Amino acid sequence: MFCIAIALVLPLSLSSAYSLAGDWAAAKASLRKPDCCVVSVSGLGDHLSILQAEWSEAPADLDLRARVRVQSALGDDCERIYRSVSMNDVGKENSCTAALEELARGVASLADGPLEGICEDVFLRVVCASDYRAIDPMYHTDKCPLRGYVTLHGLGTEFLTRPSSPMEYATLRALGQGGDSSRNAEELEFIVMKGDYYRANNTPPTWKERIWTRTSACVHRSPPGVGGRRVIVSLDLADSDDDQEWYQANKKREWR
Repeated sequence: MFCIAIALVLPLSLSSAYSLAGDWAAAKASLRKPDCCVVSVSGLGDHLSILQAEWSEAPADLDLRARVRVQSALGDDCERIYRSVSMNDVGKENSCTAALEELARGVASLADGPLEGICEDVFLRVVCASDYRAIDPMYHTDKCPLRGYVTLHGLGTEFLTRPSSPMEYATLRALGQGGDSSRNAEELEFIVMKGDYYRANNTPPTWKERIWTRTSACVHRSPPGVGGRRVIVSLDLADSDDDQEWYQANKKREWR
């Protein structure tokens, strides 16, 4: 089941540390439904358009991943990421930094179940590819509670709009055909996909969930394609001790 969280679009000037433009609360409520594996968050158009205008053409090739400390150093961390990608020396009030803050704060607010109130940081990743190539990417699910994702330029990720059964997942992996229940994310559409470790409450997993960890996870893959520019931003909950960060420029990457 694919869900759409709807909200009024607030002007950027109305956003504050306690007011978010996106309807993250509606997204969180939708993700709690067992038959919902992915949700589209509304109200982010202005923020995402700003990032698109900044990064749609440059840098050429880059893969950056960094921790954003949402509660303790949100502005500093987002400013550092913006400067690393754009190579600009600007202050914290820059609109791109504000857009990154919105995404980081919003994704952090989606922590649920055993992570709610505990997991407050996110890992933010920016990937730019000048010559996107993915000949036959494999369908998969993410080994994390959830992942926020937006395509700023180029082809959007291909995902199933409902959870898959073990047999269906095996068929997808073997044949690479999503069928009627798959679609591509649109440019500037911010989606949140459940991963294998998503938990909406503190109750122990059922026997089915122990056997099939992808019970409610979103099956997806990078879109097949050759050539052209692609720019994505993704955010994961920092739910573990993984403090790895990296910055790679002018390096091609494998897409999956």
